[in-house]
Amino acid sequence: MIEDPQFTSIVEITGGAGLANPLSMQDECAALVREVFGPPVFGQNDWSVHIVDLSRLTQDLMPFVLGSLLEMFAAEIFKSGPGNTHPTMLALEEAHHYLRQLPGESDGGQQALAYERLAKEGRKFGLSLLISTQRPSEVSPTVLSQCGTWAVFRLNNEADQRAVASAAETAGVNVSRQLAGLGRGEAIIFGAALPVPTRLSVSRPNPEPDSKDPPFLQEWSA
Repeated sequence: MIEDPQFTSIVEITGGAGLANPLSMQDECAALVREVFGPPVFGQNDWSVHIVDLSRLTQDLMPFVLGSLLEMFAAEIFKSGPGNTHPTMLALEEAHHYLRQLPGESDGGQQALAYERLAKEGRKFGLSLLISTQRPSEVSPTVLSQCGTWAVFRLNNEADQRAVASAAETAGVNVSRQLAGLGRGEAIIFGAALPVPTRLSVSRPNPEPDSKDPPFLQEWSA
């Protein structure tokens, strides 16, 4: 809006108290990326882990907010060029809430563009993505198709099983059939990191999350 002459003819934008002064869309985006993700240029980053907590956002706003942040982040690392960016891993938790097509969008909508660009081109700019989701069928197929290594826990939904099988070339029929029968804490790891699909039990976390199945059997039979 600050670059729209019809808007600036009515609203005075100079002298605003933004991250960059005077106001500039390009400078504001670069300043916001440095504040949220850290400096993207190699050798300028002095911290290792940064958590962006969007848990208080409603699910309908989450794709717009995170989509905008990642679009600005993608623009900055692409502008820096290959070999000039700090090695970065983006871990996207509960990805089915925002790596999805929005209602009313056609395939390849604008909000999904940043995720897909980062998934397809991020590696040559030192960027890796870790996608965590309980509903792979709701995640962008383009993003899933770029995943090289998979750790899949129990999936009962057929749509989720098909999404994994169609996106992961190394997921054969035998692997897909095992997904619904995995026990709690069991996963199948396959893809680029392992020569053959491997079934394993994951170590229990310490401390464990404060969640468990309701003790219906013990309580109702007492």
